[in-house]
Amino acid sequence: MVEFFLKSFLTLFVVMDPVGLVPVFLALAGGRSPREQARIARKAVLVAGGLLTFFFFFGRELLAYLGISLDALRVAGGILLFRIATEMVFAHHERETEEEAKEALERADISVFPLAIPLIAG
Repeated sequence: MVEFFLKSFLTLFVVMDPVGLVPVFLALAGGRSPREQARIARKAVLVAGGLLTFFFFFGRELLAYLGISLDALRVAGGILLFRIATEMVFAHHERETEEEAKEALERADISVFPLAIPLIAG
């Protein structure tokens, strides 16, 4: 029982990567009040936890319903990671417009996107 709990906790810790998310969180919510930061963090963790719990219990059924095999999902994920890696290596990124930059700074609720999905839950 203790071994299962420890293994599950460590798996979730690695997936959620709280240490790696601290700089991202501070960059996105650093200018807000401590109360607002706590609200954002709490909501992000609840949404990510709910999403992970949902896919833990219903993920295989959802993939089966959609007709997607686990191997196909792995291949698609690998292709996506390779594409992201090549973009990072060649430093090719899109330029954001002034309007997009302003919207990113003024976004009212960052707890669901980008914190909970994709940064915490993946």
